[in-house]
Amino acid sequence: MYGPLDVVTLTGEKVDIYIMTQPLSGKWLYYGTEVTSGSGRLTFTIPPDKALAIGIYPVRMVVRGDHSYAEAYLTVVARGTESVVFSIDGSFTASVSIMGSDP
Repeated sequence: MYGPLDVVTLTGEKVDIYIMTQPLSGKWLYYGTEVTSGSGRLTFTIPPDKALAIGIYPVRMVVRGDHSYAEAYLTVVARGTESVVFSIDGSFTASVSIMGSDP
């Protein structure tokens, strides 16, 4: 989404996905490209040949159209590890977003 109120979605945009597999190196590795949905979301599955070891990895998603980007962290844990997902700003737990879609 563009803007603080989720007003403009990134519909049908190509987004390149990069992961820093050795965080201290500063080197981003290209993992693939996905196209955003009608609500501006994308899903990406890491291919088996690019599987990551247990650790925390910076991720950068770059919009091809204007080179804007979002950064996040991907945490890989051992199979069977219990975890809790939460959101500090409430965006995961809100009943309805400003765009009317269920988060």
